[in-house]
Amino acid sequence: MVTTTQPRYEFRIFGNNLKKYENIINKLSEKEITREMDSIYLLTPWKRKNNVKIREGVMDIKILEQELDGLEQWNPFLVGKFPLKADVIKSVVFPTLGIESPVFERKKYSLNQFINEVVCIDPDLAVAYVWKIRHAYTVNECITEIAEIKVNGASIKTICVESEDPAKVLEAKKILNMGSKMENVNYPLALKRVMGLTKLPDYWNKIDF
Repeated sequence: MVTTTQPRYEFRIFGNNLKKYENIINKLSEKEITREMDSIYLLTPWKRKNNVKIREGVMDIKILEQELDGLEQWNPFLVGKFPLKADVIKSVVFPTLGIESPVFERKKYSLNQFINEVVCIDPDLAVAYVWKIRHAYTVNECITEIAEIKVNGASIKTICVESEDPAKVLEAKKILNMGSKMENVNYPLALKRVMGLTKLPDYWNKIDF
């Protein structure tokens, strides 16, 4: 089972001092829904940007299609629910991660078997257990999110604006006073920074971050 949806352009920031942006969002939009969820992200230390995660027992992948004016266009698709066939893991998951697939000892893997027997023993893979509270809003007709997350127990917040129309996302950025020099940080990069898998930029080390 592989199901796809329409690609969206996204701009996302992380930090623990995002109140000025949260205040603007709350003035412009009512909170529409709040959801709690757990996800398992699969990460590599390389510069591979694809987003590979497991949510509610389903392998969920986002492919980075292109970068445009500081935005990233992500194309999501669902691979399938665990247990997953080894052939699917080999032909879809590992190529997306950009690393060589191992030799599989089973024809099909439950989630626990996949994590314990495939992921955790692979030196090229790291696992991030991510818990989220996601608050949904709408700004300039864009899906807008304020989320509180924990990455293997470490707390951080994120704000995201996304739409199929990049012009609407760029305008929403202006409305939220997110300047052109702000870094667009996707989930894989943020998680690798939190976990020490990649170098931190200077601004992540500031007291007001």
